[in-house]
Amino acid sequence: MTVTADISAALEHQARTLVDYALDVFLEIDFLDHNVLGGTLTGGHVVTYLAREGDRMADELLESLGEEVPEPDRARRWEIAEGGNERPGAVMVDDIVESTERLRRALTAVDDWTALPSSIRQIPRRRLIQLVTHLVDLGRPWEELQDDDARAAVHALPDVFAEELSGYRLLATDGDEELTWVKEGATTIVTGSPRALLAWATGRAGAQESSVDLPPPALRVWI
Repeated sequence: MTVTADISAALEHQARTLVDYALDVFLEIDFLDHNVLGGTLTGGHVVTYLAREGDRMADELLESLGEEVPEPDRARRWEIAEGGNERPGAVMVDDIVESTERLRRALTAVDDWTALPSSIRQIPRRRLIQLVTHLVDLGRPWEELQDDDARAAVHALPDVFAEELSGYRLLATDGDEELTWVKEGATTIVTGSPRALLAWATGRAGAQESSVDLPPPALRVWI
């Protein structure tokens, strides 16, 4: 498993999009009133989860590179439940901006991904799927996901959702082009646009383009 240029570019772009949303959109949201997944979560839970995951991934990358992993300051120890319910929106925005930058610095510090363990090499793919999925949870329509980023994210799906998609072959139709991702031993073919496949696999259907005529895998709330 290597970190390809399309994955790296899409991850960088989606991370910038998250920060842009944080600065331009999130401050207008009452996080506690922003329901996610049928009201089981709020926007505050999603923002806190993304921040803590970004910190965790940054720490894992630093450790794998032999760098010192700093102790988190008190303001950065909030977990999902408390952090999503007990903090002002501006504090959550600052949290996600700082966490995103920490992870960006850790990612750019890697010179040779092939020298790292496979679990660490998967971080860019998993983070990309996290951002694509949870930005939808925070209200970004699937139609606003850029074409190149959608294609890169579909490439990452079979690795990030290895168990859920073990029996599926994904056939992404992109205009006149067909892009196929095959899992060994796959028996079921799932066809759709890259955005449709992402919506189907993550259980975040809802947009007209996001309908695939097959039952989705079991919903994973947190990616």
